Amino acid sequence: MAFEISTERTNNVTELLISRYTQGGVTDRYKTRVGWWERRIFTQSDNDRAEVILSHESRRPDLVATRVYGRPTLAWFVLQYNNIVDIETEFLAGAELRLPTERRLYLDFLTQPVGGNPVS
Repeated sequence: MAFEISTERTNNVTELLISRYTQGGVTDRYKTRVGWWERRIFTQSDNDRAEVILSHESRRPDLVATRVYGRPTLAWFVLQYNNIVDIETEFLAGAELRLPTERRLYLDFLTQPVGGNPVS
């Protein structure tokens, strides 16, 4: 089976305006890949909990999110709350994270309107 790859550029203005490349975010270049994510600034609190990344959780923010909040889908929050971009070098066993209580997570962050698609 052969696939044809199009090299044509789009002239669709709507498509260009909603592209993630024109909507902001951060692009980081590494030796073997490009990382991109929309950075959201979260205000940390004195009441945040200190959580240490366990050996089996190294490079696995989904495991920390499951342990702390019961939901692996909150891995993005664990990373952004701690301003972690590269899990290969920044999310290693023994590192200390700061995370809000579950109550604060839902009341202050996940239920607030931010535009775009709702958090699930």
